[in-house]
Amino acid sequence: MAEEVVIEAFRVSGYVRGPCTKCNKENRGLVMFDDYGLGWECLECGEVGHADRVEWVDGTDADPSMPDAGLDDP
Repeated sequence: MAEEVVIEAFRVSGYVRGPCTKCNKENRGLVMFDDYGLGWECLECGEVGHADRVEWVDGTDADPSMPDAGLDDP
């Protein structure tokens, strides 16, 4: 039996934690397929993968796609 594929995605930005399985760069976004299944797409090489389950991450403090996250305006 195949191992369950679980991804962690930020609720606000859709950024997916972890490296791409093809190019190993950490620049992936959440995608929804025609069958309403969820997965990820690498924004560097275009590789796409399906997820069996998504673990949602709340907040923006640790979200690398939001460089100003957690900073207060003066």
